[in-house]
Amino acid sequence: MKHKVLGKLVGNTGEASQLTMVVQDSFSVRRGEFVRVMHQERGDEGVVAVLGRVTRIQRSNMLFNAGFGEGVTELELLPGAHVTGENLAASIELIGYRDPISRQIKIPRRPLDPGAAVETVDFQFLSDFYEFNEHTSLHIGNLVGYERGENTVPVFLDVNKLVTEHMAVLAMTGSGKSYTVGRIIERLVALHNGTVVVFDPHGEYGKALAKGQLNFNERGDGDRDKRDEQALPRIRETFERLQKAGAGIHVYTPQNESFKYKYADKNIQLALQFDHFEMDDIAEILPGLSEPQQRVLDVAIRYWRTADKAEPRDINRLRHLLGDGIEELRGWDDLSEAESKALSGRSAAVASMKLSRVLNEAQSFYSATMAMPTDIYKMIGRPSNKQGRLVVVDLQGLSDTAKQVICALLSSEILRAASSKNDPLRPCFLVYEEGHNFAPAGGNAVSHRVIKKIAGEGRKFGVGFGIVSQRPSKLDADVTSQCNTLITMRLKNPDDQRFISKASDMVSKADLEELPSLSTGEALICGRSIPAPLLVKVGGKALIHGGESPEVLRVWGSFDE
Repeated sequence: MKHKVLGKLVGNTGEASQLTMVVQDSFSVRRGEFVRVMHQERGDEGVVAVLGRVTRIQRSNMLFNAGFGEGVTELELLPGAHVTGENLAASIELIGYRDPISRQIKIPRRPLDPGAAVETVDFQFLSDFYEFNEHTSLHIGNLVGYERGENTVPVFLDVNKLVTEHMAVLAMTGSGKSYTVGRIIERLVALHNGTVVVFDPHGEYGKALAKGQLNFNERGDGDRDKRDEQALPRIRETFERLQKAGAGIHVYTPQNESFKYKYADKNIQLALQFDHFEMDDIAEILPGLSEPQQRVLDVAIRYWRTADKAEPRDINRLRHLLGDGIEELRGWDDLSEAESKALSGRSAAVASMKLSRVLNEAQSFYSATMAMPTDIYKMIGRPSNKQGRLVVVDLQGLSDTAKQVICALLSSEILRAASSKNDPLRPCFLVYEEGHNFAPAGGNAVSHRVIKKIAGEGRKFGVGFGIVSQRPSKLDADVTSQCNTLITMRLKNPDDQRFISKASDMVSKADLEELPSLSTGEALICGRSIPAPLLVKVGGKALIHGGESPEVLRVWGSFDE
């Protein structure tokens, strides 16, 4: 293809983040489109094509000047007269060039030539520039402006870097963030045979297994490219095969009868073993205990583990030791003098009351009335288990504290098992929906500590996470700063935009200015899993999407007398 000249560079070309070109006419280029400039970096090197993106266009006309005021409305042109004096200029942000030897994308260190021609690029140039290994990458969607027809430019994310180096998906309500996460999840499981665990506060992801059967998106998602036409049926078929093999989608829920109805008794009830958790975990889920109360609880748990040798241990036994069974504790010969003095009935009663409140709210702990406790290895799998699985932890209807307790304890046990030298877990990817409730700024959440720990240490043990939020400014900045893939969709709140610019050095000023005008399903993606920041139209899903707003007019119907 012959590359059409759109205009020429003018002014200072030393700032790669903001170049200016004079545009030939108003139809030449649109905001967000890609352009290229030929450039020679060194005297002894050849010419390379430097890719850029149009971030802003200015158009003015001397006749229709705002300074003329109301007089502009009276302006009439003679028949056949041409409007002259029009000024067209565009701002360009450089993405870089492919080094012919290293194949890395580099920003020119020598300023581009003033007066250099700015040219169009075709889909083949972009596809070659954003080279990828399709076998180790995930097709997230297509480049905005090149998302349909013969000129489609696919955008891929490196799966290894996406999963192990953490991800953040940030957007306002209704912009398509959960849909985007859903596309990523189903492809990780069905096409890359991965293990994904979703902490689902509103029961959206669980709708894929509503009534106990797989539910697929039969309606379609508008324009699909050739890749989706091939991949979506394959994803569906793979989920059906995985499900028959005992893997696929598993939904874990609290011990509440309503979940049995929702999933036609195909859900798995959570039965967490309280005695498996460390005192740091327990201190997190029972905040506000005084020192004597903590000491009583510590003694009771130690005695419970010592006296009841056989596992699994019934949580009601611990409740008994903090109540009517406190005399049994006092008779234990392994107590220190300080512990003996601390075993007051009042302290034990307060600790028992707080413990009971958490247990009753969460409804997720093992007792003797249940057949089996939750097995983290059965949930996630071992490296030898070659079956992909999507684990949905449905937390719909629980209090915020109960959601955080379940999230904290499951995340902690997953990280602990993954770091085992003798029996490690299968590598897995944890997804925290409504992440500002699980890892808020200020740390006022039971689950905050363990998510920060996974952010810092999880990569070493094959545990990655994705955090999803509609209010980025309410997220913990230390957690988001560890996310090396950032997917940002429509955001209009200035506080959220400022937070993103502070939390990540991957987003430029021009990128931030783009966020309020993104359409539903469009995303700015940047980070280590992608060669350079790109605007992407996210593709379709195979599984049903549960995050859509209800069609209220259809539900309301019309009044019948």
